[in-house]
Amino acid sequence: MITIDCECANTHRFEGCFKDHGSYQDQHNRGMISCPVCGSQAVKRIFTGCSINTGTVRDLQHGKHQPGIFDFMRAFNTYVTTNFDYVGRDFAHFARAIHYGIEEKRNIYGESSAGDIQELRDEGIDIVPLLDIDRVEN
Repeated sequence: MITIDCECANTHRFEGCFKDHGSYQDQHNRGMISCPVCGSQAVKRIFTGCSINTGTVRDLQHGKHQPGIFDFMRAFNTYVTTNFDYVGRDFAHFARAIHYGIEEKRNIYGESSAGDIQELRDEGIDIVPLLDIDRVEN
């Protein structure tokens, strides 16, 4: 699994996780990578400094776990599912109702189609997708 830093035409920076460089290149060529902030598919790879594991030899020898991106993503998902209201497949409906003041403001999560997600973004409704970490990591 590799992480690649990307930037969209609107200068939003984000990371993408891919099986390997070939997988990234294939998805990029097919227009499958889009900005999680604005949905733009005009995405380019940007080069940043490398990361270095700063765990000591002692930590690594004793099997101390160094948290990685997937650990943080799991923690984020757990936080959302514990503290937000689950609205099921009606996510787009509730997100609009809250955005336009029809429903009381609250934090929600649920399920939605890619088309509904794009429509919400087009309406200026900010959303953050939850990733199925077990599927992405493997």
